[in-house]
Amino acid sequence: MTNDTKGQVEGILAELGKKIDQLIVEAKGASKEVRDEVEVKIQELKSKKEKIEEDFNDYKEKNGDKWVEAKNHLAAALGELKKAVESVFKENKEA
Repeated sequence: MTNDTKGQVEGILAELGKKIDQLIVEAKGASKEVRDEVEVKIQELKSKKEKIEEDFNDYKEKNGDKWVEAKNHLAAALGELKKAVESVFKENKEA
């Protein structure tokens, strides 16, 4: 795995973490009902992000030379997580 690619993945994970943190702040100003719903989604997003980070870190340690094979799987997982975060943001703003 090249350092550039590692940096890109780490950057995406950091960006997702910031978006989740921002969502937490925005949820504090929402109504109780919306806040409770958003809180459940935030916890789900955090769990998914942490799982992806763990998988990525394990992979870096064990299989650095097989990055090309796993890159598509990781990109798909990150893409799904990013869509989930964006969906929660959209729902929160519409509420």
